[in-house]
Amino acid sequence: MGEPSLAHALISMVPLLVTTLIFFFFAIPISRRKGKGVGFAALCLIPFLTPFILFHLISLTDKSVLDRLAALEGRTS
Repeated sequence: MGEPSLAHALISMVPLLVTTLIFFFFAIPISRRKGKGVGFAALCLIPFLTPFILFHLISLTDKSVLDRLAALEGRTS
């Protein structure tokens, strides 16, 4: 067996990159609902940080809930 070529190394990374891209498309509507931009969802394109960024996005409070809370606080004061 010879040494693996660069082409073989890049081909072996295809499943990781495809999975990262799928998670990115999954993160776009979540980031919009949470009040973050698409740029924040673009952090999911960093392959090994994707699960952590996605977990952080999911754990954030929705923007609509934050707006309603701000309206309630403004009404009571």
